[in-house]
This record gives sequence, structure tokens and C-alpha cells, in this order.
Amino acid sequence: MAEELEQCGFVGRCMSDPRSYASSMNHWREPTAKEIAARANSELEAARQKDIDAHERNLPKIEINRQLREKIVAIMKEAGIPDSYSERDMKSRSRFPKNIRYDAGYLGDLNRNVKITDGFDAATWTYNSLKARYDEYAKQAEQEDARRKADQDREAAAALEKRRNDLKLAEIIIRYGLDEAIDWDGALAALREKDQRLDLAAAMYQTRGDWSDGYYRVSDALGRFTVATPEDAAIQTDILSCFNDDIDGRIFRDTAWNYSRLFSEAADQQLSKDVQTALSNVRLA
Repeated sequence: MAEELEQCGFVGRCMSDPRSYASSMNHWREPTAKEIAARANSELEAARQKDIDAHERNLPKIEINRQLREKIVAIMKEAGIPDSYSERDMKSRSRFPKNIRYDAGYLGDLNRNVKITDGFDAATWTYNSLKARYDEYAKQAEQEDARRKADQDREAAAALEKRRNDLKLAEIIIRYGLDEAIDWDGALAALREKDQRLDLAAAMYQTRGDWSDGYYRVSDALGRFTVATPEDAAIQTDILSCFNDDIDGRIFRDTAWNYSRLFSEAADQQLSKDVQTALSNVRLA
């Protein structure tokens, strides 16, 4: 008696698109692509294992059925029954119709009732096809997860930097008794009013960063600059000598009384440090 086989094909029930698994996952938040890829792969591998287990259980049954088929085929051959026959194609309108070859009926009966295939080869092809698709999605998901993590890290770093800068601004506000609602632009303006050399240094520094509109920042600062000492006169003369038709803000970095020197030689080093901190937190207008 023929053995009945378990049919393989569990992998055929897996989603063709791994993203389709998202709908069956937790609904309290949207799953990440990496989580979807992991779920898809888990479902595929579980289905593959079911196919493998079924096929392994079928192997001894397949062998029994194969031997049974060989016996039946041998008996039919011994009886002189051929395994095929031909008939003229009666539907053909050709003058000389061709013969059509048919398998012997008993072979169809064997295929239906004494099976030696359980669908494992087709299931394996389906598995390999889905596996390649799932792996490609997993690769993309890994890249997406890396980008997402990098974005989160950048956002966290930016938030931390903002918090640190907010604390620095609060310290400056408290240190100089400034308006609590003041921002960095306002704080810089207030600090520059406290020292004309730092005011000039700030203008030179900003012009070094952007000289597209000329030297107006430095010119304005010089307009506020009062010569009270010989050193003030030397500073004024040196900076005025930087003005020329070939506009290049880098000159304020390289001149004798450059902004770095004015910052480092300021009478109030705390104020100088605070002006430089404020400069690093304002955008050039």
C-alpha cells in the first residue's frame, strides 16, 4: 500500500514583501525597518524549518513509494503494457495530422496515488527567492537604522550643545546683570559696549568670517573707538592701514593688532572670554 506524504510548501504562505509583516506587529508604535526585517526573517526561517521537518519525515515514505512504483512498472512491462501510446490528432485540419503521444493511464494513476515528490524542491526554490528578497530588505533596513541612529545622535548632541550654550548665556546674564530675556545677539552687543578694544576685535573677527559686504563692521567699530592712550593710537593706525580696495577679511587675522592679540591682551580676560563665547553663538547678519 502506498504511503501518504505530507506536502511541503509552508514557505509559500510567507509574505512576498517583507514590509507586509509590519501590520501584524505591535501597534503601540510604528516598527522600525530593522525590526520588520527581523520579523520577516524569523517567519521565513520558521516556515523553512517546517518544510525541512516534513520532508525528512517523508523520506522513508518516498523510498517505499518509489520501490512500489518500480514494482508496478516492472509488472506492466512484463505484461507487455507500454508506458505510452499515440493517437492521431483528430482535431487537426492538416492533410496529414500528426500523432499525439500520451502516457499510459497507469502512470497517471501512480502519480496521483503513489507519490514520490512532496513539493520540497518547489518550496526550496520559493525559500531561496524570498530569502534573497528578505536579505536585501534587511540590508537596506540596516542602513536605514544606521542613518536613524546617526540622526538621533546628532539631535542629541545638538540638544546637549544647546543646553550647554543656554547655561553659558545664563552665566553671562547673571555675571553682568543683563536682561533675563536677552539672546546671544543682545548679550554680545551688551558685552561689546564694556570694552572698545573687544568691540573692535569682535568686528574684525566677524569680518574675517564674512567680508562680502566690505569692512563696514570694522569701520563702525572704529567710529566708536576713542583714542585715550598711545597704544590706542597704535591700534587705530594699524587697523586703518588694513583698509584697501582689495577687500579681504583675512587681513584682520594677520595684521599687527589682529583680533587674536586684542582678545588675548584685553584688560578683563573674563570679559574677553565671554565676548568670544557670544561670538561663537551668533550668526553673521
